[in-house]
Amino acid sequence: MTTVRTDSETELKLLVPPGASRRLGAHPLLKGAGRPTTKKLYSVYLDTPDLDLCRQGVAFRLRKDGVRWVQAVKGGGEVKSGLHRRVELEAEVAGPAPDCSVIDSEAFSGLFSSPRLCAQLRPVFSTQFSRTSRIVSLTPDVTVEVCIDRGMIKCGDSIEPICELELELKSGAPRHLYELALQLLDSVPLRIENRSKAERGYALLRGESPAPVKAQAVALDTGMSVNDAFKAIVWASLNHLQANEHGMLDGRDPEYLHQMRVALRRMRSAFSTFSGALPQEEAALFVAEIKWLARALGPARDWDVFMTETLPPILRDFGGQAGLAELSKQGARARTAARRRAQNAIASVRYQRLNLMLPAWLVAEFRFNPGDEAGPDALRVPAPSFAGAALERSFARARKRGRKLRQLSAAELHLLRIAVKKLRYVADSFATLYDEKCIARMLARLARLQNILGAMNDAATVAGLMKRLGAKSGKDMSEARGIVLGWTKGRAEALKYEFYSAWKAFRDCEKCW
Repeated sequence: MTTVRTDSETELKLLVPPGASRRLGAHPLLKGAGRPTTKKLYSVYLDTPDLDLCRQGVAFRLRKDGVRWVQAVKGGGEVKSGLHRRVELEAEVAGPAPDCSVIDSEAFSGLFSSPRLCAQLRPVFSTQFSRTSRIVSLTPDVTVEVCIDRGMIKCGDSIEPICELELELKSGAPRHLYELALQLLDSVPLRIENRSKAERGYALLRGESPAPVKAQAVALDTGMSVNDAFKAIVWASLNHLQANEHGMLDGRDPEYLHQMRVALRRMRSAFSTFSGALPQEEAALFVAEIKWLARALGPARDWDVFMTETLPPILRDFGGQAGLAELSKQGARARTAARRRAQNAIASVRYQRLNLMLPAWLVAEFRFNPGDEAGPDALRVPAPSFAGAALERSFARARKRGRKLRQLSAAELHLLRIAVKKLRYVADSFATLYDEKCIARMLARLARLQNILGAMNDAATVAGLMKRLGAKSGKDMSEARGIVLGWTKGRAEALKYEFYSAWKAFRDCEKCW
């Protein structure tokens, strides 16, 4: 028995449309890299009946490679925007049966030192695919193994196709993987894949239905610098955005789109909060792309809210009005068209380029130009002191916008809503730096305030939507529009008393910084 490798691996996983995989292999960057090797690989994944390995984030694989059987255990590490970094232990074994004796159990928290666990290992799913691989030397110091996998994951009678590109770093820095992917993207559509084959197999095994993913708390600590904190927040927003991409493209649930927009707002908030410490030219490029994407998704979200939240109670109260049925049909058509445009934006090369360019920037050291206001020293400032100053500014801005509350115009209420939203995102991003109960109280009050202001803003949003429905007129339609506009305006007025109460609760809230 011979140990083949005990190592950590860094690879970028990308999905390739089935019809484009051969075109990818013919790309000049790959075609000029020498003759590729192609082999058929059959793998069996093992776990206990209770899926103990899966619950620990560990994958156990037996792979037939020609006449050899190679056992691999993978786990640990992290996944960020398609970049998978994990510990991998490989050993050649005698046949298609696990051998725990060759596993360094300490690398996996002693999991494999349990005779009971090792005795319970059984096949849970398998993969079968053809792998075409080659070594690409981008520079004398940068080498990448490029693998194109085509095949399937099988679990019982359930099958999921595999058509993906793996770029494994052999030498060089992780940013080179993104840079190579960007060059390939110019001629072949590629999409970030944050799931490993093992994770996809386990989802198939459990029969999991995909569900919208909400934002996760960003794990900041008091020892972090501004550089660390900014990157952690943007990485979290990128993962949040990408986790909802598949569902949004499939159109299963409007919540996927909503969560993507939340991720974009959080990302944009991070760039705004840290703007004084970032390279201006590069940051401005990403902010422009984030704004483009937010604008592309905005109309679809507006129609989702109108059709699922605003219109149903109006139809219940005024169901006998003839024009409302026609208005509902028009709204459904407008919603479908807006969703299609949003899906086109997510499927576009421009969106995928953002998903590769931003991570490539994050994994490297920031480069400042002579004209930048800040420099490297600004990134070395301790995160807690920066966070306190940023929160104080956002808090003061929101308080200022709320002066003479009962006299605010619609435009001033809109500015207050934006200030409250920004403060909530800043407080949420830095939450783990402060007392848990204190920050939770503030976030709860900000959330309540933001929700009320958003509902009050619906009247202005609905007025814009009514204009977009076109010029179809008639007494019934005019009356229907009037009912909708009157209902939303009345609701906004009714919410004002709740708004005053929510504002007082926020104003009296203890500051945590």
